[in-house]
Amino acid sequence: MHRLPFLVFLLCAHVLGAVVDFEKEVWPILEERCVECHKAPYELNGKLKEPKSGLRLDGAAYIMHGGDDGPVVVADHPSRSSLYQRVILTDDDSDLMPPKGDPLSHSQKEILRKWIAQGLDFGKWEGQTDGIDKLKLRKKEAVSAFIPEYLVLYEQLSKGLEPLPEEKLLAIAKASGLMIRPIGLGNPLLEARVVTKPYSIGDEQVLELRPLAGHIAKLDLRNTAVTAQACSEISAFGKLTELNLRGTRIGDSGIPPLTRLPILQTLNLCETSVSDKGVSALGKARSLRKVYLWNSKATPKGLGRLEKLLDQRRP
Repeated sequence: MHRLPFLVFLLCAHVLGAVVDFEKEVWPILEERCVECHKAPYELNGKLKEPKSGLRLDGAAYIMHGGDDGPVVVADHPSRSSLYQRVILTDDDSDLMPPKGDPLSHSQKEILRKWIAQGLDFGKWEGQTDGIDKLKLRKKEAVSAFIPEYLVLYEQLSKGLEPLPEEKLLAIAKASGLMIRPIGLGNPLLEARVVTKPYSIGDEQVLELRPLAGHIAKLDLRNTAVTAQACSEISAFGKLTELNLRGTRIGDSGIPPLTRLPILQTLNLCETSVSDKGVSALGKARSLRKVYLWNSKATPKGLGRLEKLLDQRRP
């Protein structure tokens, strides 16, 4: 009787607490510990002080632009982002940042890591935009020009879409056994993914997502027990851009319904029984850009044909 409230709390955390708010959580860290050395040029005692390493961290466009050594953040990849890597070095490392004062706390490092891992969502924050012309960008376009393409896509897909009630998301998360969270701060689009006990999730659980069909942009069902029957249901998810079916029971018969998804760009079919027959059917998915088929039943010949087709579609 006392375990249910704890379960509901976990579901709340999955749905409501996952997205890092840049302005409220990340910016205070940068402003307090980093901006002193990484801000716009200024005069001090008659000398012009430039930002260290040519890196400014006081504006979204500048953060995305990086410094003298190139970008400091890579969307989805904290391990490839020097902004994060430099703050987790050991205390005796001369490259540790910030160079003055105590190192960042564990919670501060974790906020930076999560923000990068979630795709570098600035929300509505722009920060400083002075001097943007030096980046050869018009001021009003500075931020959007450096935002990853998929975030721009999510922004476009969310236009006119109303956010769903929190109570509804909680109920569906509980019924489906999946974690459900916003795709980005303030964006009504959703991500649904398996977290624990994947083999307890099958076609019936996918049916529970039907009320979210117009809101789900990313769906991760890796290692679950879903079959081709689930693909028919998923084919109605009109805003789905990424689908992970790795290690599922999906076979060739599940592919045709997926080709009806109008904006699906990334599909993971690794470790499935999909063969050249299914790979050939994927040619009808006009929006598809990336397909992962490692350890499937597809042959090198079939993969070669698909790769050639995808190469023709890449900008």
